[in-house]
Amino acid sequence: MKINYGIHWFRRDLRVAGNKALKENWKRSDGKVLGIFCFDKKFLSRDDMSFNRFQLFIDSLVALKEELQTIGSDLLVLDVGPQEAFKGLFKKISENNLSLPSHISFNRDYEPFAKKRDAELTKIFEDHKIDYFHHRDHLLIEPHELSKGDKEGSGYQVYSPFARKWLELFKSNEIQVRLQEQKKGLEYFEKYRMNKIPKIFSYSWGEFFGDKITYPKTLELYSKENQKKVTIAIPKAGSHEAFKLLENYVSKLDSYGEDRDFPGLEGTSKLSMYLKNGSVTVPQIIAYLNLKPYSKKSSSRDVFFSELIWREFYYHILDRHPRVEKEAFLTQYKSLEWENNKEYFEHWKKGTTGFPIVDAGMRQLKTTGWMHNRVRMIVASFLTKDLLINWQWGEKYFMDQLLDGDLAPNNGGWQWAASTGCDPQPYFRIFNPWLQSKRFDKEGEYIKAYLPELKNLPAKALHEPIHGHATYPSPIVEHSEQRNKALDMYKKARG
Repeated sequence: MKINYGIHWFRRDLRVAGNKALKENWKRSDGKVLGIFCFDKKFLSRDDMSFNRFQLFIDSLVALKEELQTIGSDLLVLDVGPQEAFKGLFKKISENNLSLPSHISFNRDYEPFAKKRDAELTKIFEDHKIDYFHHRDHLLIEPHELSKGDKEGSGYQVYSPFARKWLELFKSNEIQVRLQEQKKGLEYFEKYRMNKIPKIFSYSWGEFFGDKITYPKTLELYSKENQKKVTIAIPKAGSHEAFKLLENYVSKLDSYGEDRDFPGLEGTSKLSMYLKNGSVTVPQIIAYLNLKPYSKKSSSRDVFFSELIWREFYYHILDRHPRVEKEAFLTQYKSLEWENNKEYFEHWKKGTTGFPIVDAGMRQLKTTGWMHNRVRMIVASFLTKDLLINWQWGEKYFMDQLLDGDLAPNNGGWQWAASTGCDPQPYFRIFNPWLQSKRFDKEGEYIKAYLPELKNLPAKALHEPIHGHATYPSPIVEHSEQRNKALDMYKKARG
């Protein structure tokens, strides 16, 4: 049976709306597109594996599968890595005298692991004489499109000139067309919500293969096993939940510039956990909010826009300098003589350092899988410059805990805080946790929310060392002493 159909290989693009590669596949195959996702068991043994984040990912796949079935397609989840998955699938198709797909589509990724994997898979497609194509997806402007000056392939290492160049390209007709495509794609959500989306696809796995090719119910099995290890409440998953969050954030956007630094307020969007798996993308957010280039970072919209550009910046850095995954971007800081006190590290993880703003952040992370961005900077500075512990320890722990744990922004944020990355916080600029809490949580609302043992203390007492409390510890270090040690450590590494 010869049929013109396509396969879309889902990875970190778990949505239908605005998925350009999926849409092109749909056009090429007259709606006959089947989705595939490959669970590579190597993923479960990675250093950055998180059972909580994995559950959100599984739930996102469940939502995607249900959506695809509703509109006439399906999602086949294979319990093996992509190399084995596609080879095995092609073998079964051939053995049953069915036709191989006419083409396979996917969206590009920029992590070192993903780039290596994609090179191997395209070779497999070529060996089977199957056409394939891929598109840009979760970035608006890709690394190869943005070079420094006239030097093709040379990338920026400082955010400000990168942002200027990025915004210059943003104004181009090509980028504006991309945003218009995303605006049009977002109309899908409203139509789907009103049950106005017909069965735009015309094949499911069952209809095409019947009972000739069967696979275990991988999603159900993974979810059942993984839920035993989940330690927090998992938010609702999927692109439609992400879009609801984006819609609801519109009313808060104009106060973002003022509210975003105060962890006691609901000032941030929390879209990052959906950005991680492509339930929503930066281009979609820009298109929906109709963000425009700014001349000065004066409005809340400008500040919010700049944060999205920072996200793209870190992906560009990772793509051009994959070594940052394993080492400091600034080579002079490879030799930093960290003290790496394991007892201090355990106090930091548990939120028992005796610094309330730090401990509140770490307990928020442990109990919710998320942490306010201002507090992320505070706890990262504290780990590296007060406790003198390698930033990579903190980076890994964040990936263990965060629902939005994502290599490029997480690595970029940690190296910024540790002063080892591109365009870093200067090594001599060290956050004072007492001043940070006094400035950004003056009344102690955030601290008391996560440190209930301090709820009866006056706010002023939360911004200075607490001694003699029945259950809350005294500070494990003295900030000014540790600051001097940190300065000496960085100066020594600089020669």
